[in-house]
Amino acid sequence: MMDKFGTIGVLLLAICLGWYASLLSDDLEAAEKDNKALVAMVESRDETIRALKGAADADRRANEEQLKTERQKRAKADAENRTLREALEHSDFGNQPLPDDVIDILRGKDATHTSP
Repeated sequence: MMDKFGTIGVLLLAICLGWYASLLSDDLEAAEKDNKALVAMVESRDETIRALKGAADADRRANEEQLKTERQKRAKADAENRTLREALEHSDFGNQPLPDDVIDILRGKDATHTSP
């Protein structure tokens, strides 16, 4: 009789362990599924970061190019202004008021009228 109850006990223990193993297997499958979803999200985030970094690098290069162009224009304008000042200092017009058209040009305005 004891063997009968021992065998039943072993069978019940085996059934319970099989059920528990099945639960663990289901949990493992759910964890693997969640892990795959997380990996996909991280890969997507990494692609977004790379795209944003590329856009930031392109913006930085464009800004550097714009600054270079502005510096070149500024250097050219400074050289022209220096040449104009030197020419005015060494001419008879150095102590006379400039014509309105010249003042407009120096101020960056369109010369719309002519001086007498």
